[in-house]
Amino acid sequence: MYNLCCISNELKEQDYHFQTMTWKRFNQLVDSEGQEFALIELGERWLNNIKVTFMSIQHCYQNGWGYRVSSSLFPCLTHPEFPFSVQDIPQYREIEEELNAIKKYNKDWQVRLSSHPDQFNVLASENQSAVDKSIRELNHHGWVMDMMGCERSYYNPINIHVNNTKGELDDIACRFMYNLARCDESVTSRLVVENEDKGCWNVVNLYSHFDIPITYDNLHDKCNPSIASPSASNMAVCATTWGGVKPLFHYSESMPDQKNPRKHADMPRSYPATDRYDWDVELKSKDAAIRSCSELSVSVKLELIAVREQDCSWKTLEI
Repeated sequence: MYNLCCISNELKEQDYHFQTMTWKRFNQLVDSEGQEFALIELGERWLNNIKVTFMSIQHCYQNGWGYRVSSSLFPCLTHPEFPFSVQDIPQYREIEEELNAIKKYNKDWQVRLSSHPDQFNVLASENQSAVDKSIRELNHHGWVMDMMGCERSYYNPINIHVNNTKGELDDIACRFMYNLARCDESVTSRLVVENEDKGCWNVVNLYSHFDIPITYDNLHDKCNPSIASPSASNMAVCATTWGGVKPLFHYSESMPDQKNPRKHADMPRSYPATDRYDWDVELKSKDAAIRSCSELSVSVKLELIAVREQDCSWKTLEI
């Protein structure tokens, strides 16, 4: 199964899109219009984002895809100076109703949901304020997934990078796991780590130092190669870490004719190597890229079937 990452371009073309608000803008509204007005404006954005999320999940259900939930549904909420909770927003009941509707409908739809919090989440940081900020942000993501009815399991993963290369690998991994244990169960039951496109945290080092699932990213593995096992591919090695849950991996390709191989292409020229795993398609054209991956996959399979049938016919003639 292929998964849509956050934004549907097809819905966007129908004028359904996410809205944001910077911390600076929120404070400008407080100063110019008052706190009540600022909270109403912020709440409208939150409510819109949950409604668009609901529509995106329905869109994925109709297409047979999974969905990566946006990490920016509630701008300002996890800012360390934001003095309010979700319940303080005037639109809270409407937001709660929308989240309950997602939970209700997706119980039947069974769209696999996941999340990929932003890069600033660094559980292995030596800076305590950065760690505290990361824990607060991850707990927020865990809460969102709980409210959407997601399993507290790796079937609905929260995926992050280690994002730290300072010191010995054992020490980094120990800091990461120590701080992960400080997170809510909504996080610890779901959190997985992803191989990185540069630095020390390639597949082999993640496999050697972590005892939680590893998200295999094919483009990162190409840019930052390693060999985790002489007898199996890195993709297969990562799959063994998921403990019986169907792995959710990442698929992308390099932008053609670019010096930087890490830049993601708009559309695919190939498709994920196997359908034994689920794949977040991280190509920039979103829905169109997923459809193209599916078409390429079907086309190649039909060609293989035709070749096999031709081989069989020749063998029959020889007999």
